[in-house]
Amino acid sequence: MAYITSEACSVSDEMPKSHLDYYRMAKSYGASGRYEEAIEAYEKAIELKRDYAHAWYYKAQLHYRLKEYDQAVCCAETALKLEPSWNHHVQRILREAKLRLDA
Repeated sequence: MAYITSEACSVSDEMPKSHLDYYRMAKSYGASGRYEEAIEAYEKAIELKRDYAHAWYYKAQLHYRLKEYDQAVCCAETALKLEPSWNHHVQRILREAKLRLDA
């Protein structure tokens, strides 16, 4: 199986080893429009490091983009609990996703 790496979205046969490897892979997948694969890679990063706020935040953004508003809210709330200083950025996702859930 080949994996996308962050180096100009190149493909690598090397298995990701850390939460950061999966995070980089997720960012690359997301940048190339492969959102489902990006979410899976963020989930792997989170499995390896449950308190990795960056993965929770960007996973929330992708769920929002895919109109999966309930998952976006859940991920955004987790990111906010882990990084309260991100309140401004995370509240934007929360506000927009909750509006769409209530619509």
